[in-house]
Amino acid sequence: MSNIFVGERAISLPSLFAALPVAVVLVDRDGHILAANPETSALQGQPPEAVVGRKVSEFHQDAARNLARDHWFAEAGLNIPDHEMTFAGRPYQVSARPLRDEAGIVIAFVVSFTDVSRLKRAERRLSEANRRLKARVWEDHLTGVPSRRYLDAALTREIRRARREGRALSVVMADIDRFKSFNDRYGHQAGDACLRSVAQVAAKVLVRGADELCRYGGEEFVAILPGTDLVGAVEVAERMRRVISDRAVPHEDVPSGHVTISLGVASLPPADQGSHRDRDALIAAADAALYAAKAAGRDRVARAGQDSAD
Repeated sequence: MSNIFVGERAISLPSLFAALPVAVVLVDRDGHILAANPETSALQGQPPEAVVGRKVSEFHQDAARNLARDHWFAEAGLNIPDHEMTFAGRPYQVSARPLRDEAGIVIAFVVSFTDVSRLKRAERRLSEANRRLKARVWEDHLTGVPSRRYLDAALTREIRRARREGRALSVVMADIDRFKSFNDRYGHQAGDACLRSVAQVAAKVLVRGADELCRYGGEEFVAILPGTDLVGAVEVAERMRRVISDRAVPHEDVPSGHVTISLGVASLPPADQGSHRDRDALIAAADAALYAAKAAGRDRVARAGQDSAD
């Protein structure tokens, strides 16, 4: 059957082949191009008649290998998987389907090439949008450091890793001294700027890649210090305290006359096995140490289990 009838009008198969909206070629078993429709000119910048009779290997370095693979799938009675090829810098989805004779022998392949560059761009935009959304979920928008939600997940993960690897884990809880008074005196806009400054400056103290500073809530921050024992964590906390004090941001409602922070330090308790109870116990110990630092006069570091540490 060489014609297809639409009503009383006959449409020839070559006409139908030429009208297809994607590039299509007919290739024999040996890789010779038997026919090509006008859309194939977009692949190599040549008219269809210029490629007929030539081998596919002349047009793409992977064509011969792909054809051999397609032939293997066809002979095995399996569906030929689609793949991608690039022509003139544009990605194409390539779909090959076998043509068989009356005995079921594969004699040729119909190969279509669909330009998927627009789809790829849409996928990249979607991927970037998802990345930004994920970042917004895990990031505290005001300060730019990881959020409380991230802190909970990260601390649970690090506790399990510390238990598994038998290594230390410490946290530092920091709180801006008399922050409510700062807000009342200087205004909420200045308070937001103060929070951002403290977060960014304190985060720079954490020079190891595994260490992270997260916003716990309000004017409180928590630093996660994997592989750091209590003594080492106290040293990190003291550096954080000093860098904030050295910035000398005015705060007339504290004795020093500038913004300071108090910090509580705690290390992983010896009991339990990486549970939420571990996480809560570690935070509670750091919070208790922070309370002790504030009770002792603020602008200082205290460790869990004792009043203060210089």
